Amino acid sequence: MRNNKVDFLAIQETKMEVISQSFCNRLWGGEDCNWAYLSSEGNSGGILSLWSKSNSSFNFTFRGEGYVGGFLDWGVLKYRCYVVNVYSKCDLSVRGGCGIVLLL
Repeated sequence: MRNNKVDFLAIQETKMEVISQSFCNRLWGGEDCNWAYLSSEGNSGGILSLWSKSNSSFNFTFRGEGYVGGFLDWGVLKYRCYVVNVYSKCDLSVRGGCGIVLLL
């Protein structure tokens, strides 16, 4: 992530029930990241969002059925924004959308 100057990373289908700080640091390539996740249900689902600490000020995270998000002050000008990582189930009867990241 550091080599490519990534500021935000959204991962879907982590298949992980628990995600640790050390896992996120290894994935990010250092300790310059904040993160939020939604646990998988057994061996399906799971959402992970990681973002640069040095390019944002963290306010809070939120999560619900099929999404995890963060409220950040982003960039040099500290624009207030919500970043939401959305992933819906494959079951069409309960599907609420598709795997997307919304920047508002």
